[in-house]
Amino acid sequence: MREPTKNSPQDRGEVVIAGVCQVCGVEGDTIAVPGASAPNAFCPRCAIEYGEAAGEEDAHGGGEI
Repeated sequence: MREPTKNSPQDRGEVVIAGVCQVCGVEGDTIAVPGASAPNAFCPRCAIEYGEAAGEEDAHGGGEI
């Protein structure tokens, strides 16, 4: 049996559900993080953009460039 990695979307609390992206408003599959502050439901395109933006903030010390 495999050991859990805590790196899968389910382990991070992310789920894919049918809904509306809270950023661009497109309907379809959304990646949601239940219990997180809004926006917490993204279409795949916006999820990538938000993920990249969060990574840049982390790399620059919390958003200060």
